[in-house]
Amino acid sequence: MAIKATAQTTIIDVTDAYSVMLTSEAYTFVGGTGGVGSGQTCATEAVAYCGTNQCASVSVNAADIVCPTGITATVENSGTSKVKITFKTTATVNAACEATIPVVVDGITMNKKFSFAVARTGNTGATGKGIKGTPVAEYVGSASNTTVPTSGWSTTIPSVTQGQYLWTRVTTTYTDNTTSVSYSVAKQGSTGATGTVGSQWYSGTGITGTSTTATAFTGSGVANARVNDMYLNTSTGYTYKCTVGGNAQTAKWVYAGSIKGNQGDKGNTGATGNGISKADITYAASSSNTSAPTSGWQSTPPSVSAGQYLWTKTVFTYTNGGTATQYSVAKQGATGAAGADALTGTITLSNGNIFKNNTGSTVLTAHVWKGSVEQTITDAGVCGSLGLVKWYKVGSDTAIATAKSITVSAGDVTNTASYYFQLEG
Repeated sequence: MAIKATAQTTIIDVTDAYSVMLTSEAYTFVGGTGGVGSGQTCATEAVAYCGTNQCASVSVNAADIVCPTGITATVENSGTSKVKITFKTTATVNAACEATIPVVVDGITMNKKFSFAVARTGNTGATGKGIKGTPVAEYVGSASNTTVPTSGWSTTIPSVTQGQYLWTRVTTTYTDNTTSVSYSVAKQGSTGATGTVGSQWYSGTGITGTSTTATAFTGSGVANARVNDMYLNTSTGYTYKCTVGGNAQTAKWVYAGSIKGNQGDKGNTGATGNGISKADITYAASSSNTSAPTSGWQSTPPSVSAGQYLWTKTVFTYTNGGTATQYSVAKQGATGAAGADALTGTITLSNGNIFKNNTGSTVLTAHVWKGSVEQTITDAGVCGSLGLVKWYKVGSDTAIATAKSITVSAGDVTNTASYYFQLEG
């Protein structure tokens, strides 16, 4: 069937970075002198976030958890927003150890560590003696930090000037009526120099690009940037570092990196395919029908006199990034009868073409124009006597729908996806 009109659009899925947390990352078992025996348990829960949004599905496989000798793990609620992992001792454990928990979120595996400590009961010590009453603390100021003052002791803390010393004397009386005296001394320090101001984060869309050459961005919106301040472009996820301080006209920034997550593992090789993502068409007039013009190309057809030739150059850009150039030539003949109006196609999107964090959907609607008049298309994709509207996903030659509109969800898009329709008839 002939293709009478077509249009294409590209949809992007932008994903924030993932983070995984355990509600508890360590536990101390209480055991006897030989350690902790079998049968003791502890638990933690794994949760994940995509940016600031909690992930609805977190998976942990008990068989994948690497446990130390004498400890096993079980898992509950895998595939929900909060996965419970329970550890149990199966033999005597007498030393600190740790387990590795692989947590899977949206196909990404992140390993978390859970640490175990063992508090063992010590051997019975000799009979001790207790403290009788409350130890008495006394204070005195002195110019020396080596010679214990012999007078001036008080139960209230005196004011000590800079560079002087504050002595503390603690007298403890025990249940056997013996006493002990301990001393400590501290110097009253001088006021330190004012510290440097730490770096500050800014955000917006006024700083762009990936240049590592220091550049001023007058539209940054940062009125007083300091060296080492950081800036996040909330649209691209790129970060920038200030290398020269000042206002928006004088401060200079360099590209520092991106907060986007690491690229995932390469998927299996798909079926061979190479669709056309774009076609740029230009025109030029010439007196030759064998040698393509080397200049004069323009986006609109020029006026060609009778007997001259109109050359058309089409530069195709394929979905794999390659290009190809095609020429056609036509001789300007005598004026014929008026031709039929051209058929063109456009696509409108109900919810834009950018998804975030693999959520959302948008409706793609086809429009067909005959000249300047839009044609009626039924929900089933019938465009009057002109033909049928069929939808395709770039990379496949098989139509995914015959309809006026299709719905594309974030789950249908891996990073980017291009869709187009063809009026076939």
